[in-house]
Amino acid sequence: MSPIIKLIDDLMNKRHDDIEDWLHACRIQKSPFFYSSVDLRHSGLKLAPVDTNLFPAGFNNLSHAARNRAIRFMKERFAEMEQKPERVLIVPENHTRNLAYLENLATLAELLEQSGVEVKIGNSAITEPLQLASMSGKTVIELPLLKENNKLKTSDGYNPDLIILNNDCTAGVPEVLENIIQPIEPDYKMGWYMRRKSEHFRAYEEIAHDFARDFAFDPWLISAVFNRCGIVNFRDTKGIERVAQGVEHVLQNVREKYKEHGIEEKPYVFIKADSGTYGMGIMTVESSEELMELNKKTRNKMNIIKEGTQNTEVIIQEGIPTIDIVENSPAEAMIYLIDGVPVGGAYRINSERDALSNLNASGMRFVGMCDEGECGEHAKEKVKIPNCNFSVFGLVATLATLAAGNEVYDSLNIGFSI
Repeated sequence: MSPIIKLIDDLMNKRHDDIEDWLHACRIQKSPFFYSSVDLRHSGLKLAPVDTNLFPAGFNNLSHAARNRAIRFMKERFAEMEQKPERVLIVPENHTRNLAYLENLATLAELLEQSGVEVKIGNSAITEPLQLASMSGKTVIELPLLKENNKLKTSDGYNPDLIILNNDCTAGVPEVLENIIQPIEPDYKMGWYMRRKSEHFRAYEEIAHDFARDFAFDPWLISAVFNRCGIVNFRDTKGIERVAQGVEHVLQNVREKYKEHGIEEKPYVFIKADSGTYGMGIMTVESSEELMELNKKTRNKMNIIKEGTQNTEVIIQEGIPTIDIVENSPAEAMIYLIDGVPVGGAYRINSERDALSNLNASGMRFVGMCDEGECGEHAKEKVKIPNCNFSVFGLVATLATLAAGNEVYDSLNIGFSI
């Protein structure tokens, strides 16, 4: 058991009720998101979120027990709504050729159906019904979307009570979603065209500090130092100097923490697009000099992210090397939450990368996590590794999701209701 896993596991055993009361007090202030997922990096000494996704994919990687928990919490979420939905519409990404994403979509629809609602999938980018096959051969039918009197429906007349958005809106909001009167979960204003990772980690820094203060440990153990830079253009190198200054600021702070905790390794940082996902617009450096010497190919990779969107803002984030190894490859945990409660997880692994690298890159694949209490017949294709403690991972992921609520409320002024 790693030092950070032991620290938090002991804390959860000794002060379980206090922790639950602390989390409950946060949840009642703002209703948690319908769903979310949190990417964690675990170095042994540290366990920290490095990304929080409000429109998660990858539900197909969840274990049997995790799916059952997801169904239970979906049912509870629907029951708490002012008007309990009977018909749900999923609005997905436009990844019709991505078989893994289609597998996620099929699984998400199954989970919703098993929670007691009727489900259809509608795509704003098509004009004719589309029948697709997922990675395992499941049929996914996507229907064109129409808007009448500010109500969204599908081309076959399906009129949903609730929209589940599974599109992160990096390039903006599909026009068909604007000003509709049906409830949308999560709100499209939480998409990457509006969100900034720097705002999220500002909010997370606050909640991690408060939690660590109340339970008497160093908040750095569950957070990553970061710095937000101004506008940058990687193609013509405008603003690169500000990014270099941000790199030095983060490195200096990390050096001081390394010295405090007796760590002799050399610190490094991730430079990430301040919005967007899919592992695009990410690089690592150990010094500001490396940044100033970028070749044209690397600058071009940093310049464009998902859907051809230009990357004009970056966040500098402390690099956390992973000690987690799955199938002889470096791995990082992804924890999935429904209504703010952890239900299961998976590992992103990448045999083409090392423990310091961004694993969300070419060569990655996913392996389901065998959580506590599930190592029987349904766990044949799942993994349980020595340093994984689902309860501990889930606690840190819960803090990140609570922080996302504060982030969205503070920076985007989006109300919360159920």
